[in-house]
Amino acid sequence: MVTQETTIQGDVAPGYEGVREVLEQQIAGGEHIGFGVAVYQRSKLVVDLWGGLADKEAGTPWQRDTMAISMSTTKGLTATCLHMLADRGLVDYQAPVATYWPEFAQNGKEKITVYQLLTHQAGLAPVPEGVYGAALLDWDAVIHGLEAMAPEWAPGTESGYHAFTFGHLVGEVIRRVSGKTVGRFLREEICAPLGLRDMYIGAPTEAEGRIAKLGQTMIPAPGMMERMQERLAAGEPMVNPLTERAMGYATGTMLSGTQENFLDTPAGHQAEVPAANGVMTARDLARMYACLANYGEIDGVRLLSEERVRIMSKMQTRRMDLVLGIEPGWALGYMTGGADGWPQGPRETAFGHPGVGGSVGFADPEIGMSFGFTTNALAMDPFGFGRAASLAAPARAAAEAATP
Repeated sequence: MVTQETTIQGDVAPGYEGVREVLEQQIAGGEHIGFGVAVYQRSKLVVDLWGGLADKEAGTPWQRDTMAISMSTTKGLTATCLHMLADRGLVDYQAPVATYWPEFAQNGKEKITVYQLLTHQAGLAPVPEGVYGAALLDWDAVIHGLEAMAPEWAPGTESGYHAFTFGHLVGEVIRRVSGKTVGRFLREEICAPLGLRDMYIGAPTEAEGRIAKLGQTMIPAPGMMERMQERLAAGEPMVNPLTERAMGYATGTMLSGTQENFLDTPAGHQAEVPAANGVMTARDLARMYACLANYGEIDGVRLLSEERVRIMSKMQTRRMDLVLGIEPGWALGYMTGGADGWPQGPRETAFGHPGVGGSVGFADPEIGMSFGFTTNALAMDPFGFGRAASLAAPARAAAEAATP
């Protein structure tokens, strides 16, 4: 194994030095392999930092344009694509999904709405039976499996994180309405107008050399081990079976270590898994959210109306999640702020999406801030607790201080 001293490259604007200071502390504590951190204040890039190793085994340095698989952070990109169609009057959140996808209307799913997909209330959190692991790279197999599925609970009565199926469910609506896959829609309708050259859902083969190799730091997120111990003490399995199925595992196999990380492969990079396999730089992630933090416009380019941004970012639910065992706040496809310890922070006006392992992107229009963090050191950190939250806190404080 090749190692090198982790160095930080890039720039920080006056007032945002605290982000770099926290990053230095984390590096000293061994929390990183490679990383990118970016912050926008309104339309200005005020933090742009990167460093470490893109491939720990090979000793390959993390470059300015190194992209990382950002897991469920991808969901925020996918949701934004759908909201653009809604803004054009092509999608109604309250309409049944079958309005746009007729084959969906089977086995009790006839009345499931787009709103319920976006807020994880559809009851379709488990992946289709038998479609586990790398089989999730087959779009048609997942879509046909979802068409045949019955809801796990009465739609609208409970919340349960649709860890993988969110991307296919929302993505198929996007495809049926626009005629474009999520990856193509993202590139043509968001990345091209905003000048984002390092963001993909379904990366081209020529980008392969710029995608970081995932590693593990295995730093437990706060409360994770306690929740597992509580389940054991109650005579329950350490991992909730519904959680396993939502995460793409057959029941009873999540802790076995037998399933490879199929997303960390060329095939995993190049397929479209719009809930989990987006690759991007922190800089492009922060810029996409900067457009949302500016109520849909940046540098003269408008993607969404101000009214749409206000609608899609408003918290809809906050209740115990059947899959996660915690109480996230859900806007329309995004997790909101409103709780200490989350990267989005205590401000309910913040919205975005974290990814398992620690990555996150979010916007807070009230203070004009957006934040992006990408990493290849996957901690035992499902939603940006720990590193991302600690990095976002000084950025938020600086943005609040700069807001009249």
